[in-house]
Amino acid sequence: METVTAEHQVRHVTVSTEMKYESVKARIEAEVNRLDDSFRQLLAENKIEELREKLEEASRPHGLMIHYVATHGDWLALTGKRRRGVVYHIGNVLMAIRMTQHAFGAGLYAPLRLAVYENASGGTNFEYDLPSTQFGLFQNAKIDEVAKKLDARLVALIETISSYPSPSGGRT
Repeated sequence: METVTAEHQVRHVTVSTEMKYESVKARIEAEVNRLDDSFRQLLAENKIEELREKLEEASRPHGLMIHYVATHGDWLALTGKRRRGVVYHIGNVLMAIRMTQHAFGAGLYAPLRLAVYENASGGTNFEYDLPSTQFGLFQNAKIDEVAKKLDARLVALIETISSYPSPSGGRT
């Protein structure tokens, strides 16, 4: 058996908004589609082109999809007090495969994680590790190119979600 280890520095980002947590969460879940079992079924049936088209369509308009929602805030009930917060496993399958084809270990960081939780001021924090710094571990220019696009998509999503007015026209 052989073990190889590597150390790598990652940039951690926290963005705060005055918007209420419930409004932020609702906006994310309204604007970002979910990767559900219908995608996996197309893959299982080897309907690759149909799957590719469905992934492209579903990732619009932000170029990202929700793969899973981890309810870390609810799990805190086990400590005696819940907290308003979730961690979205969010990404783009078509971008992920452009990285994992070069370094399968890139799948450790795809999908990305985006923590969204109520802060002490009553607003909301978005917290994540900058994708380009995570994927930089692999020292591969093709992976770096995709990771930088993920940086931009994540920043754009956060800016869109936390901007006023809301899509419904009022302040949330």
